[in-house]
Amino acid sequence: MVRTEGIKLSKKEKQLMRDDLIRPLRVIEYLDFSRIYDNSPVEVLEGYTVTDTETGEVFGIFKIQNTSNKDIKALTVRLYLYEGTSNIATRRIDWVYSAVNKSFGIRKMPDEPKESFWERYGFKDRVVPPYIRQGESFGESVLIRLPYSYCRKLEFEIRQVVYTDGTVEDVKIISGKKYTAFKELDEDLRYAYSKLNIYMRREEAHPIKLIPQTSNRVWLCCCGTKNLIDSKTCASCGRDKEWQLNNLTKQNLDNELDRIKNSYDPNYVHRHRIEVGKQLEIVNEEEQIKKAEAVERALANVAKQEQNRKDGRTAVVLLLILLVVLYAIGTVIVWMVREFSSDEKQDGEASQTVSENAGDADDYGDKPYEKE
Repeated sequence: MVRTEGIKLSKKEKQLMRDDLIRPLRVIEYLDFSRIYDNSPVEVLEGYTVTDTETGEVFGIFKIQNTSNKDIKALTVRLYLYEGTSNIATRRIDWVYSAVNKSFGIRKMPDEPKESFWERYGFKDRVVPPYIRQGESFGESVLIRLPYSYCRKLEFEIRQVVYTDGTVEDVKIISGKKYTAFKELDEDLRYAYSKLNIYMRREEAHPIKLIPQTSNRVWLCCCGTKNLIDSKTCASCGRDKEWQLNNLTKQNLDNELDRIKNSYDPNYVHRHRIEVGKQLEIVNEEEQIKKAEAVERALANVAKQEQNRKDGRTAVVLLLILLVVLYAIGTVIVWMVREFSSDEKQDGEASQTVSENAGDADDYGDKPYEKE
């Protein structure tokens, strides 16, 4: 377990957390947060709605990162649910991420050291501070309960941030600034990108999804991953930040396309702008399915790790009990051997004494009787 400084969990609360970690969850929808929030102290890295395959309960899960230069004590968010055909939110769910509410969930720091053996199997708690540190992500295992009747649309609003120094910042941001999706570019510009691209080998595992963008706190990689502004390469695909921001811009792609047209590139066939539409929708749907499968694998891995912790603790306890029993049996055997040896020694000494006494008696009987 992870223990937060100054926060005590009851036995029931610990059990509830473990039960949530091993729930059999299936992803309903992957929520797109590939947008940078201007002047926001936190960034939503990813979000998805899931359902418990056994109970049918529906939850929202959001992974958030502290991108400010301060430590965060609490974060207030609000979910807007749109049901039916309504264009106005029919339900609102307020939620507070804080140590006091035990709602920080799984927390990860960049370049965090690996768990020790004792931490991995739950014999030693990993101690974390009661606040979110700069660059730390949280909320990954926090289940925000949603209505059973799943909504048509869900919006996530960052409302208020409370810092450890006591200051409070009202954010109230629902959506980040718009980005240009790579699929929105016409075939000519996509061809221009193929001429500029120096990361062809990484396209298969991490294909380009959008034109990168940056803010004063984070930068958005072309693969859709958000990185802290100090990171020189993407944490997911490894592409260089400066190269992307200097080359993958709409203006630079237009310039490259003009160069291709004037160079009479034999592989280039100029076409008018066409709508790929249907094919793009198929590709987009495939990407969403792959992303959902990846999230489900991640959730299953968390559940497996928690189960391994439990099984590991049980195995170690049983092993300790077995060693204690073997030690007790060994102690008893050694004691019995010593007692047996001692008895044999005493019997031997007694026999020798009887023999000596008998010998003395015989000697006395052989001597003649002497008068005084």
